[in-house]
Amino acid sequence: MKSIWIGANVIVVIILATMVFSNTHIGMDMDHKRDHFIELKNVIQEEQRPMHKYRCCLTDACTYCIEKTPGHGEGAVCDCLSDIMDGVHPCGECIGEILEGHGNPYLAEYFAAAIAEKVGMQHLPTLKKIISEKYDISIEDQA
Repeated sequence: MKSIWIGANVIVVIILATMVFSNTHIGMDMDHKRDHFIELKNVIQEEQRPMHKYRCCLTDACTYCIEKTPGHGEGAVCDCLSDIMDGVHPCGECIGEILEGHGNPYLAEYFAAAIAEKVGMQHLPTLKKIISEKYDISIEDQA
């Protein structure tokens, strides 16, 4: 019974994702782009996160990993959370949001090292200072 329920949810997600991501941004006015963005965020929050297909490192999940996947979401997954934990840089949107203070605070100790992996280790001291200020974590407590 559980496998039927999971299979039905997968089918629903595929249908919703196909409907949401089949639209093209070309020729859309600003209202349509806004609506498309909201639909995309809803799919992430309601469908993909609970199925562990979208594990973002932000407090509110970004849309970058889905938007940049060929087919705008077809088979898209995000695992920026694991990347951060493994010392690997997350996607570009997450880097910007982390530096603005919108990252998951439970991951704060790993942010500077993971971002430095992308931008260069010479920036690690500066990144640690930014993370310290944004997340109220000491420089010494960061990885």
